[in-house]
Amino acid sequence: MAWTMPQKVGIYTLIQRLAEQKVASAEELAIYTKLAVLFGDVRTAVKLSYSLNTPQARDAMISLLTTVGSAKAEAMNDPAGVDNLDYLIVRIRNTYGESMKKFWSS
Repeated sequence: MAWTMPQKVGIYTLIQRLAEQKVASAEELAIYTKLAVLFGDVRTAVKLSYSLNTPQARDAMISLLTTVGSAKAEAMNDPAGVDNLDYLIVRIRNTYGESMKKFWSS
């Protein structure tokens, strides 16, 4: 997928904002929703509108992780892009892990 410059700026800006948010917070989930839209995955964005403690949102996190992995593979000639997407992958995994901890503790 070839991104336009506004898409790239939007994605990188949201990733920077993500670094300021608490893991598994409502603000973080809102950023993931916006990222899904920028990546062109509206179905995932809709599923992320649910609470992170729902199966729909957890499934959406896996879908977003897959989308980001594909984006990383396409961005291999952009070192800054790869670093940002690497951070995003780690962050999504951490959020998913927190969601599963809450699920199993309830």
